[in-house]
Amino acid sequence: MNALAKNEKYLPVEDVCARFGIARNTLWRWMKADATFPEPVIINKRRYFSEYDLAKWEAARGGHDPDLDGKLVGLKPVSGVITDYDQLVSALTDRRNKLGISSIELDARSGMQEGYTSKLENFGRPQGRGLGPEIFPLWIGGLKVGIVLVDLPRRPRKKKQVEA
Repeated sequence: MNALAKNEKYLPVEDVCARFGIARNTLWRWMKADATFPEPVIINKRRYFSEYDLAKWEAARGGHDPDLDGKLVGLKPVSGVITDYDQLVSALTDRRNKLGISSIELDARSGMQEGYTSKLENFGRPQGRGLGPEIFPLWIGGLKVGIVLVDLPRRPRKKKQVEA
């Protein structure tokens, strides 16, 4: 039996079925066929599923859509669908590297404090900071979205008008 995590919400089978709009038999098939489907905890002979684990599983199922036509509202994708924090950091780091800019240059361009990009890209290390891998999948899973990075066209800067 799995240990119950403190301050975590657990859903009974009925609520899991309602969440996904499926019948019990479908839930049993998912549990049997998909090794990544969250394991239930058993309490008084009843199965309960961690809402956190369900949200992570749901977000991970987003994956890359093979039907993407290469354009999203006229914009070119520069990543696949992002469903977890590591993928987000990796995609943003890859993008920075493809643009050939240093993390310090990105800090300057974005207006972030010097050294902050390095902290975001090194989440989990002593100098790292960021949104975090625990919260990110819950956030996008709860919204039922994935993130795709797109190449934005450069907007021309407006010249300041000099009064004569």
